[in-house]
Amino acid sequence: MRCCCYFLWLTAILFYSCTAGRVNGLRVATLQESYCSPPAYIRISKAGVTGSTPEVLEKNKVLRPYFSDQSILILHALDLTADMYRQVAAGKDTLMADRVEMTVTGSKIHSRILMALSEINAAAAELDCEGERTDQIAAYIDNINSSRNNRLVVASIALGAVAAIAGALIENDGLNKGVAIGAGVAGAGLGLSTLNPKGKSVSFYHRRNLLRDVWRQEVSGDFTPFVAYMLTEKKFSNSGTSSLLLNLKNRWVAYQFNGSEQDGNKSVIFSDGGRYTAADLHARSAMINQLQAVIRSVNQQINYLLVEMNGQ
Repeated sequence: MRCCCYFLWLTAILFYSCTAGRVNGLRVATLQESYCSPPAYIRISKAGVTGSTPEVLEKNKVLRPYFSDQSILILHALDLTADMYRQVAAGKDTLMADRVEMTVTGSKIHSRILMALSEINAAAAELDCEGERTDQIAAYIDNINSSRNNRLVVASIALGAVAAIAGALIENDGLNKGVAIGAGVAGAGLGLSTLNPKGKSVSFYHRRNLLRDVWRQEVSGDFTPFVAYMLTEKKFSNSGTSSLLLNLKNRWVAYQFNGSEQDGNKSVIFSDGGRYTAADLHARSAMINQLQAVIRSVNQQINYLLVEMNGQ
């Protein structure tokens, strides 16, 4: 009886071993390394935005009758506060206005705002590409795991059928019981294997990792200075007490890592990459989409600046 139990259990383990493990192959290799990073000549480091918020607002208080604090901070980030004040002053006193100078200055202002919008769209586009790359390989792993579970179910059914036939043919009562117990244990093992939350894993790398900047709250050169400023300045959040970047991290801690920042610190998601399960890939994809949404929300602040400019 003991031999029958061992034999059936070994059969189940061997079958499981053949259906679990790591994924390697040509189809996966094309997605393992990121193709979403912008070209090197675009990723040129520039000086960040300087000056504390109170200092900037005090220095540009002449603009406060015309613009909100958030708009003044945007103009400061784009080095346009002096130009904007000249435009406002010239517009209020047409006798002083030099039409040519106003046109040149206005063109400069709109050009820099357009560049800021372009930087926002470029960051969002990179995240969109990275999200699609993650979704593709996650779907591939999901299909493999689904096929694996189907094979385990078929094996469990086949094992039950064999045990039933053997029970009918074997006359020795002790041996019959041994086969029944062994089949039951092996079937339970196969059933538990279908509940395995991890399944296959795959090598997946992202040495340029925008999510890491959010997690560490250390904006690197992966973001342009303007986008980095908008994400880290508290004035641009709804509460005004914490930055968009910190608010996003807090949501990740609460909902992606069940309130445990330590689990997040250990996650492969914020590293240069490594072994990913399907669950890890889906989590990374969701976090990429959330960061992309936060970056796109910066457009609302710029749109309001344009509304205020048109009111002058």
